[in-house]
Amino acid sequence: MAYIIFNTEQEAEARSEQAGIAKGLSYHKTGSKSGSRYWWGWSKENTDVAPRAYIEIQKNISVDPETEEETINIPDQNLLTDDDVLVDELPEDWVTASANPDEEEEEEEEEDND
Repeated sequence: MAYIIFNTEQEAEARSEQAGIAKGLSYHKTGSKSGSRYWWGWSKENTDVAPRAYIEIQKNISVDPETEEETINIPDQNLLTDDDVLVDELPEDWVTASANPDEEEEEEEEEDND
């Protein structure tokens, strides 16, 4: 997988809608404002302070066993623009949801006690 990182959730939503327009999704074709509107889903960072967002892009990598040559295939390549920067991982400082909500409460209590 690869990711396109956005500064805001609204930017990710707008980019997904732009791809939906390019794909001719029904929401945009019919003018009736029903049907599919967005091509990709997006996720936002788990923080209340300026959360960023990302769109996950399918990226397939295959290796030729004889030559060990790597081939990369991105099925949605034709929807990507020059402005889309694909990265292989989310930034190190990305705030994700804790798998254990109790852990977050314990961390907050420890910070309060400091």
